[in-house]
Amino acid sequence: MGSDAVALSRCDEYRGEQVARSVARVLDLVGGADNFVRPGESVFVKVNAVIAAAPDSGITTHPEVVRAVVSQLMKVTDRVIIGDSPGGPFNRTLLKRVYEKTGFAEVARQTGAELAMDTGVVEVSVPDGAKVKRLTLCRSMVEADRLVSVSKLKTNRFMNLTGPVKNMYGSVPGMNKFVYHSRFEDERDFADFIVDVYMAARPAFSIVDAVEVVHGEGARNGTVKKMNAIAAGRDAFALENLMVDLAGLEPSDDKVLAAAIRGGVCESGTGWFEVLGDDPDGLRVTDFQLPARNFFSEHLPATITGRFSRFYTATPRPVPGACTGCGKCAEMCPRQAISVRDGLARVDRQKCIRCWCCDELCEQQAIGIRTPMLARMAGLHRG
Repeated sequence: MGSDAVALSRCDEYRGEQVARSVARVLDLVGGADNFVRPGESVFVKVNAVIAAAPDSGITTHPEVVRAVVSQLMKVTDRVIIGDSPGGPFNRTLLKRVYEKTGFAEVARQTGAELAMDTGVVEVSVPDGAKVKRLTLCRSMVEADRLVSVSKLKTNRFMNLTGPVKNMYGSVPGMNKFVYHSRFEDERDFADFIVDVYMAARPAFSIVDAVEVVHGEGARNGTVKKMNAIAAGRDAFALENLMVDLAGLEPSDDKVLAAAIRGGVCESGTGWFEVLGDDPDGLRVTDFQLPARNFFSEHLPATITGRFSRFYTATPRPVPGACTGCGKCAEMCPRQAISVRDGLARVDRQKCIRCWCCDELCEQQAIGIRTPMLARMAGLHRG
């Protein structure tokens, strides 16, 4: 078994015993938890907790998967920490609310694991980074003896997919995420930056929750569908290729994976690593849909997309009746492109860089899509 081998196990639903069996199986197939964690070491379990969302939303890692992973790790060490840096202010108040809503607080109470409440940050070097040579990351993740990523597969309007590699963007603390979004507003630049973040954090192991995934219009406005899979391995780029294959997509459809391939970090497709466990052919889905708005830029050269994108690219549109005018999207917008007037959030399309942070972080699910007339006339709107 090579170090880039990945394991795949069928898991039809989020029932405790079934998830526990599938997680134990994928770990056993790649050598067991004690193959990458030693007794007494501290292990940070980096979940996807981008927002305070219920487990059945499909937006965050399901707590049953986290529970199963923690249980396996605790057979080796009792120093297990569960956590993430959600979108928004990196403070204990937000962390507590997110952990409770997502179910991770209950997992910690039942397993004896610790919840990550440290809001300290550290600077780390990225000597081979494509976009940055230094990064600000969450101290508790960097200083743990081992970092384990437990990601959620879902669509993302900016990068097309969130998987095991992009999950590590959560190692960037709080509002720093929006600073980097503003700095790297081009899709290719931001995808290169995500790869830099992953290489800086470099988890010892990655697990993907793909029992239920979100496809279509991003995590907040997409549709939950069954993929019935849990996968694991040391190489997150191999896992990313596997997830793309299971979704019936091409590596180029995943902008983060495409950046890694372009940068020589990994190869394209599934031919360069071994898949242990279940046959991918039995778990592949045929109707997985990407966000429509990313379809536009794939048909036009970058020289045009940068200057004229507002005429053909979809932009966020706060929905009257759903939008409460709370102003959180305005606070977190990397380019201050959102303001609240008369109780409704409004987007300045001249300033908007279409990162879709507002959509991903809106707890009211109040961000719709404005499709320009030119895009509809040109037939670039999917569906």
